[in-house]
Amino acid sequence: MQVKKVDIYILTGFLGSGKSTLLTQLLQNEHIKERRVGVLMNELGEVSIDSSIVPEGTPLKELLNGCICCTIQGELSLQLKLLLDEHELDVIYIEATGVAHPLDVLDACTHPIIARRINIQRVLSLVNAKQWKDGKMSIKIKKLLIEQVKYSDCLIVNKQDLLSKKELACVLEEIKEINSNAVLITTTYSRINIENIEPSSRSYNVIDSKRFIQKVDQNEAHVHNHLHLHTFTFLLEAPIDRLEFLTWLRSLPCQIYRAKGFLSLTETPGLFLFNYSYGEPLFERFHNESKPKQVIVIIGEKLDHDRIRNEIIQLQRIATA
Repeated sequence: MQVKKVDIYILTGFLGSGKSTLLTQLLQNEHIKERRVGVLMNELGEVSIDSSIVPEGTPLKELLNGCICCTIQGELSLQLKLLLDEHELDVIYIEATGVAHPLDVLDACTHPIIARRINIQRVLSLVNAKQWKDGKMSIKIKKLLIEQVKYSDCLIVNKQDLLSKKELACVLEEIKEINSNAVLITTTYSRINIENIEPSSRSYNVIDSKRFIQKVDQNEAHVHNHLHLHTFTFLLEAPIDRLEFLTWLRSLPCQIYRAKGFLSLTETPGLFLFNYSYGEPLFERFHNESKPKQVIVIIGEKLDHDRIRNEIIQLQRIATA
C-alpha cells in the first residue's frame, strides 16, 4: 500500500527576520489552493505569541520554552507524527525558533517514525538585510546566521527597504559567497511571489538529507548551546503607556533581539499585538474572538530578570496612577 506523503516546508531565520509574516502569506495561499494545511510552531518563551496568526480551525502544534536544536528535538518529531496521525493534510509548515539550526530541524523531520510519510520541499531561511549589514551582534550569533544561510535552499533577504541599493548589493554578494546554490529573493515585509519558492527537482529527499546531516559536526550545528540567549515572560495586570514602555525597552542595558506580546495601552481601548525587532516597534490592533492574557515576552542576551520584572511593574503603576 502506497503511503500518501505530506509536503513539509521549514521556515528558519533569526529572531525578528519576518518568519511569522511570511507564514501568514503562505497560509493564505494554501487556503486559496484549497489544500489541507497544518502548522508546527516553536518558540523560546513559555507563552506562544506567534500562533495568533494561524487561522482558526487550522491544525496546530506548539513547542514552547525550548529550541528545536537542543531541548525538544525529539518532541518535534513526536508532534509532527501527531499532526500526521490526527489530520488528513496536504502540507505542514514548520516555523522554527529564531535560534534553530536548519540541520537540526531536518534531523527531527527525518526520524524513522515519520520519514516515509513526508516530503521535505523547501528549507526557507529569512535574513534581516539591515541586521546582516550592520553586524551588531556577538560572534556566536553571526555564526548562527551564517549557518542558517548555508544550510537552506531558498534564501529570502527581507527588509531591503532599510538599505541603499549599494548596501543591499553588498549584502547579497556576501550571502551568495556562503550559499550560491540557493534560490535568492529580496523583499520587504516578507512579501514574495509564491511561485518563486515552489519545489523543484532540488527538493530534499528525506533519506539523502539524513545522510547529509550525519556528515556535519553536530558540535558545530548546536550553536544555540553557546549563545547565552534567554527569554523573559511576564503577565501584565494593567494597561501601560506606549511611549513610556518603548523608552524603557530601548534603555535596557542588555542586548534585546526580540520582544512581543499582547498589550493594553492607556491611550486607546482594546488589545494590541506588539512586535519589536532590531529596534523597530509595531503595534497592531488584535481582532480575534479569543481573548489572550496581556503578556510580554523578551528574548535577548544577559537579561536581568529581576530588574526587568520590577521595572515593568513600575511602568504599570505609573500608567494607572
